[in-house]
Amino acid sequence: MYKVMLAEDEAEVLGAMLKTIHWENYGFEVPIGCRDGAEAIRCVEEGEQPDVLITDICMPFVDGLELTEYVTKHLPDAIVVILTGYDDFHYAQKAIKYQVFDYVLKPITPSCLCELLERLKIELDQRSRSDGNSKEIVTNYFLNQLVHKKMDLSVISEYCRIYDIKFEGCYHVSALLDIDLPAQKTGAQNKSDDLLRYGLFNIAQELSQEYGVAVFQGREGLCNCIVSAADLESCFRLTGTLISHIAQTVHRALKVTVSAGIGEPVKSLDALYFSHQKAEKALESRFYYGENSILFSSEVDIKKSENIDYQNCERRLTEAVYTLNRTAAGDAVKELANQLKNTQAPLEKCVFYTQKLLMKMIMLADDIAGEQQADAMTKAFEGASLYSVSTLAQLVDRLDEMFDKAFEILLALKTSSSASQVAKAELYIKEHFNNPELSLNSVTEHLSVSTSYFSSIFKERTGMTFVEYLTQLRMEKAKQLLTFTDYRTYEIAENIGFSDPHYFCVIFKRTTGLPPTEYREMHKNQP
Repeated sequence: MYKVMLAEDEAEVLGAMLKTIHWENYGFEVPIGCRDGAEAIRCVEEGEQPDVLITDICMPFVDGLELTEYVTKHLPDAIVVILTGYDDFHYAQKAIKYQVFDYVLKPITPSCLCELLERLKIELDQRSRSDGNSKEIVTNYFLNQLVHKKMDLSVISEYCRIYDIKFEGCYHVSALLDIDLPAQKTGAQNKSDDLLRYGLFNIAQELSQEYGVAVFQGREGLCNCIVSAADLESCFRLTGTLISHIAQTVHRALKVTVSAGIGEPVKSLDALYFSHQKAEKALESRFYYGENSILFSSEVDIKKSENIDYQNCERRLTEAVYTLNRTAAGDAVKELANQLKNTQAPLEKCVFYTQKLLMKMIMLADDIAGEQQADAMTKAFEGASLYSVSTLAQLVDRLDEMFDKAFEILLALKTSSSASQVAKAELYIKEHFNNPELSLNSVTEHLSVSTSYFSSIFKERTGMTFVEYLTQLRMEKAKQLLTFTDYRTYEIAENIGFSDPHYFCVIFKRTTGLPPTEYREMHKNQP
């Protein structure tokens, strides 16, 4: 509640104001009543610090304007309201000089006074919030300085006194908490991510009050905690308990998981930056340990990065692409991920190798399908924000997503390309079926494809081998000539590409079940 001082020389008016108004209902304590300005000044000198002064302007000894001048000088944050029975602009001018909040003519009614109190409450609340925000900003700045650089102990003590910060205990530890965010595909999620981090900070700040822990937002919106305790064991236990409590509450409230990095305890506040550095390293290890991890720097196994056998991963990817084997390509990705995890390479190195594998995929597409398809693949990979991932698992998922797109492009190309090539082959065969020299090799030379590849796609699309297809085509032509012409058997054989009439008769009987002469007798001149 806010404090009010009333300065009024008329006893009846002062008594009425004190007794008829329910001050508590408006957020104020029962006022301090003074019979004149001199008494009000004595109260201030004795330690009273009202938030509001309501004073009559005309009083003996010290009038309202003199009292206002004194209060403005000694209590600059206090709000002053002047009451007067004189409707004189001269007084208003002087009141304005002292930045008086309001100038009210007497007699003042209860309803008018209640309306005034409502406006005073709104003004005081706004000022209080503004002051609180300013204090929070400078306190936050000091705490960030404390964990990021070595400060003089006397400076730390002075700031702690000014900002009323207490670190009670012989050991101090820095802890960092962060939301486990999904890998971002674009920058559109940034705002919602900031809101989640702010939600984490608010929950941590509320829960930390029962633990006596300093909580503030640091760089990139991460939630920072400074825990103090009497001994090492208590320091670790208190930190672990608090962070587990925060993580569980955030998960229930925001439906997201939280990871934390906890530094090593230090015995002096001027060494807190060292604990904070350890906490940062521990939180970075979330990249390998995964989401929902509470990582103590003393327990994190930070390995020295070793050389990666990237060439073998690239070799396996090449084989997978040339055979259009998506599963084998996924195995190449898993091998790279396992190597990165075992050596605990930093994020930048992980992204570097991931980008190399993607570039290899584009080069292979260029070799197999040409520049146009390679460009299509490059566009499909654009906008993939690899640095936005929080864990190695997310990076692998992102790489797999892009390889899915790549294989879709290659498989679609294979389907459309094989259809086109088989259509060209059928046309070529129909145009040259009567050439005895027509063979599988001559067709593949015409199409500029390998014999094995052509045999595979031809059988896949027609359901027949090249020889079966050619034989069927020639036999259909032979049936037509036997039915509608008088050509001799050797002439028909020559007409459809058989240089040996006897061989033609053998193939015809094997296909139709009848020799050519009997077939002609059965179908002669049939429509």
